[in-house]
Amino acid sequence: MPQNIAISINRFNRGGGMESYTFDLVRGLTANNISVRVYATRFDTSLPEYAQIDAQTVNQKRTPKKLRPFFFARQLQKLRRNGERLIACNPSDHADIFVCGGTHLGYLRGMQQQATLLDKLTIRRNRTNYRTAKSIMAHSALMQRELVELYGVNPNKIRVVYPPADTQRFFPVPEETANLRRKYGFGENETVFLFPSTGHKRKGLDMLANFFEHTRLPVKLAVAGSPLPRPMNNVIELGFCKNMPELYRAADYTIMASLYEPFGLVGVESVLSGTRVVLSDNMACTEVMNDHAGFFFSRTRPETLAAAVEQAVALKQSGTHKLADPQQALTYNPSLEQHITELQAMLEAV
Repeated sequence: MPQNIAISINRFNRGGGMESYTFDLVRGLTANNISVRVYATRFDTSLPEYAQIDAQTVNQKRTPKKLRPFFFARQLQKLRRNGERLIACNPSDHADIFVCGGTHLGYLRGMQQQATLLDKLTIRRNRTNYRTAKSIMAHSALMQRELVELYGVNPNKIRVVYPPADTQRFFPVPEETANLRRKYGFGENETVFLFPSTGHKRKGLDMLANFFEHTRLPVKLAVAGSPLPRPMNNVIELGFCKNMPELYRAADYTIMASLYEPFGLVGVESVLSGTRVVLSDNMACTEVMNDHAGFFFSRTRPETLAAAVEQAVALKQSGTHKLADPQQALTYNPSLEQHITELQAMLEAV
């Protein structure tokens, strides 16, 4: 692998999926004795990953906040070293690998929103990002389709490489389940569906609440993340939870009904923890799951959600709902080592 590796990200701190993915890349590359330079507007110096990088600040203090993403690429180009191989985890131009974990046009379509002026500027910026990139890593086949169909990107430029999951944190511990259920207040005779969400509209809370509030099945929807908009029948509010491996192991299933989900690492993390999923079939993580992983339904047909939940409850009542060998339910290797191997192949092909 080339030794002169750089990564760009808006902020090198705890945040969303792309920030976590950046930390994965830093850990994976440095584990292979590769030095990594990171370009960002802000760095959390308390992170263990910070000690592993050559941090380069893109100074945007004098740039108006809403305009900062539009000036980042130009500022970055002035700082780049000659011969440096750039992995862009944010909107940057002239990347060797542009990592696509979501598209703006796809998001607007999924959320059924009209484009504002700021949206149009973002879409225009992304077109430049995709056009100037030497190659694009799409984190799902859904992303690949959106790049080709919505942006006209040459498919030969795109390679689907699914994101890694933390296999060191997420794994089954069946002997802990009973204690964990008591810790979180889950009844033994009820089937608990975990709903991790910090954006309830996009993650499909409305659809799920409409079912759980009216069903007579012995079920509970356990919401971990943002506060509920109102009290709901059969719905438990857990608040923000830092120990997600525990929650996955305590729950009977993880459930989501996202309007737009470019991948959905939550689904893979749940499966790795030994907990099957109940997911809407438009979520891209279902691309890497087989029938052992759980039950899938259509957002456009609410009766399929009801059927999936009923099947899940029946499996729980049979006592065979937990996964003993999670890898049998996945069709890809989610380890960071495998992801770095595929990243290396892309860099060498550029």
